[in-house]
Amino acid sequence: MRRPPSHAIRYLSPLLLLAAGIPIHADAQTVRGRLLDPDGVTGLGSAMVVLEDRNGTEVERALSRNNGLFQLTAPAPGSYRLRAERIGYATTHTDFFDLAAGETITQNIVAAVQAITLEGIEAGGERKCTVRPAEGLAVTRVWEEARKALSAAAWTQERGYYQYEMMNVNRRLEPESRKVLGEERSYNRGYMQAPYVSRPADSLVNGGFARITPRESLYWAPDAEVLLSDPFLDTHCFNLRTDAEEAPGLIGLSFEPVPGRRLPDIGGTLWLDLSTSRLERLDFTYRNLNLPRTILTSGIGGTLEFEALPNGTWIVNSWRIRMPKAGMGTNLISGGGTAVLQEIIVQGGDVIRVHGNEGTVLEADDLGGGIAGVILDTLRAGLPNARVFVEGTGIESFTDPDGKFQLAGLEPGVYSVTFSHPYLEPYAYTPEPFEVEVLADTDTPAQISFTAPTVARIIRGLCRDVERPESTVSLGQEVQANGILVGRVTDSGGDPVPNASVRILSGQFDVGGPVLRMDRGGVIVSTNESGYYRACWMPVDSPLDVAVLDPDETDPSDVEAASLLTEEQEVILSPASPLGRLDLRINPM
Repeated sequence: MRRPPSHAIRYLSPLLLLAAGIPIHADAQTVRGRLLDPDGVTGLGSAMVVLEDRNGTEVERALSRNNGLFQLTAPAPGSYRLRAERIGYATTHTDFFDLAAGETITQNIVAAVQAITLEGIEAGGERKCTVRPAEGLAVTRVWEEARKALSAAAWTQERGYYQYEMMNVNRRLEPESRKVLGEERSYNRGYMQAPYVSRPADSLVNGGFARITPRESLYWAPDAEVLLSDPFLDTHCFNLRTDAEEAPGLIGLSFEPVPGRRLPDIGGTLWLDLSTSRLERLDFTYRNLNLPRTILTSGIGGTLEFEALPNGTWIVNSWRIRMPKAGMGTNLISGGGTAVLQEIIVQGGDVIRVHGNEGTVLEADDLGGGIAGVILDTLRAGLPNARVFVEGTGIESFTDPDGKFQLAGLEPGVYSVTFSHPYLEPYAYTPEPFEVEVLADTDTPAQISFTAPTVARIIRGLCRDVERPESTVSLGQEVQANGILVGRVTDSGGDPVPNASVRILSGQFDVGGPVLRMDRGGVIVSTNESGYYRACWMPVDSPLDVAVLDPDETDPSDVEAASLLTEEQEVILSPASPLGRLDLRINPM
């Protein structure tokens, strides 16, 4: 997927140049006019007015303004006519007229009164390969309405004078459950050609919609220009379909690669509203991918959503491309290595706002679904100021004074949600997450609730995920190793230090249990994002020397002689109360 770079120069259309008093092609042939309602009285805006020659070739197109005015320029003298297109209404043509060199004429258009409805069209009856929709019957009616919206989107993309605020999304999904493993979001704003721009149609049709090599895998989605192009229309069959469960109230114009085509390609469906004839979205999947069956999944594909702006321009306001990420697994029959589907990568973006010369012309509604709920404290009252977050992402919210929270802007999927609170942080403790499913096409957020644990319960569960050593021996005697040491590492200004390495040494015996690194009576643990650390199954009733390692000067093979960022501090954990705390501060040398 390729996005055009942002630029700081605003494109001015011929109408704006004219209004500003800037001359444009003084010797050009110009047609001015007004698109009127069927009564010939009121001007109609947001319609596409097209100038075409005697061969039916399009010369130029422009949107009518709110009062119905339009202006078009012909490249040469000749015989022309005007075509006015409104989604949901029959197309209107004028008679042909002659345009002399340098001449400016006025041609008003009275719009056709006939409304176009897609209701009653039966899908699935005709299964032959219709390469060009204009050659079909029922297919023609649906294609014509889709073409109007796509043409407006292509026209908007060509001129590119809007400023867009966008959110870009990169997600990782577990293949089977579609659980969200991670998500990154970034935001940008700038003038650009369009929110989403694909590769040229010739490149995609002749080179394929995907490029898969041992070194990289690239996938592309079409844009409006690609879907309208001759190369695409000549290499794809079109038919009609409906889906009452997944697309209620819509009719689909489906397409597939023509028989015999072997390049990586796409098949999909353009969905239109039955009552308004407006184009809603494109769903597509990839075809002819040279991948093992163990990698292929029905989720490989994407979605483009279309939006009409108030002035009649159209954009792709949301897009997603779902791609497989391969890994190595074991063949259960042969025992040898085999490629497996490790993750599904989702890349895309959403338009948050669109700015034009007249101000903000579009502001997106809530981007996605949500999760709502409450966190209760140990007395069953609401717990305020808790941070609720989705694991693996930057999505978070804070509870209000009643302990209530809401996470918004979530796409359909399964999320792991948990929380933190200042009273939990000293123990580097995070409650077990809840897995919550966010459904598509619903305004009701998924509901969950948490009950904050007591301190005693926290202490009992601190080392639940760390294997306990069977025994520890010192000087021939068994020694208890059930202590837990927690603390926080801060810098000289008192700010937490994440990912710091805290070394704990015992001069009498080795410490067991899974650790980041262990060497001769020592264990190293790391601080979390809030600067807290936790070390499990420490020796009790025995001195422990604790310090923060200097990562730049430490020899990994000898942590006992490592360079330190703090002086060693001694702590002894009590057998009667095995939980101890020791905070460390890194002071400048």
